Amino acid sequence: MNYRVLTSVRSYSEAQHHVDTLSDAGFPVENVRIVGLGLETVEQVTGRKTTWTAALQGALSGIWMGLFLGLIFTIFAPVIAWRVILVSMLLGAIFGAISGAISHAVWRGKRDFSTVATTRASTYEIHVVSGLVDEASQILRL
Repeated sequence: MNYRVLTSVRSYSEAQHHVDTLSDAGFPVENVRIVGLGLETVEQVTGRKTTWTAALQGALSGIWMGLFLGLIFTIFAPVIAWRVILVSMLLGAIFGAISGAISHAVWRGKRDFSTVATTRASTYEIHVVSGLVDEASQILRL
């Protein structure tokens, strides 16, 4: 399909608003796309990471994995469900804690912090299939 730029906006929420306006007007929004330009990754540092915090995070992940595996075991094995789930969660926590501590130690202090990464764009373009640009422009009053 051949797309043309309808408009350019500074925020994703503004782009969403335009597409929502088109949708509310009955415009065939399957012919629209939002394109982010000037992408950048932003990592927000959330705190210091020690061997203990890495072990704790690993243990929490292990508990979830143990719960999942315990539930699967109880489906296929005629056993006392709560015991299998409890043991699986305990083993998951132990394995996760050891794994988290070891993986943190491997870095040897080169990454002693936790982050949350996001990707964002500097501008967003709304593209519309060529034959529908005039209709979309009238709906949005551009």
